[in-house]
Amino acid sequence: MPEDPQHALATVRSELARVRSAVGRIERSLNELEASASAAGSSRRRPERYLRVLVDVYELGGRHGVAVEAWANIGSRRGYDRRGLGGFFTGARAPLRHAGDRVVLTAYGQRLVDEYLAGLAA
Repeated sequence: MPEDPQHALATVRSELARVRSAVGRIERSLNELEASASAAGSSRRRPERYLRVLVDVYELGGRHGVAVEAWANIGSRRGYDRRGLGGFFTGARAPLRHAGDRVVLTAYGQRLVDEYLAGLAA
């Protein structure tokens, strides 16, 4: 007798949830390793507007990030051309990454935000 379609769907959805969870853990670990590996070379001071873009992502989206359209609006408000925002996602120390239809801070990006905000409070 063939498997119940509802049961098959539930099984596939359950497996997909486990895979997504594992991928999330792997990406977080990778980001943390990349951030710590590049910490020694990160003494370069970032421009104020660059850091404010990251703070905006943090303030508007927290750890869940912002929708792609909101991301484009953040960049525009800070004086970036929408076509030039890809630089935030490149390199070993990229401060942002795409997570589905959202833009989120990497571990390195979060560290930049933390350091910037700590400097403002000092």
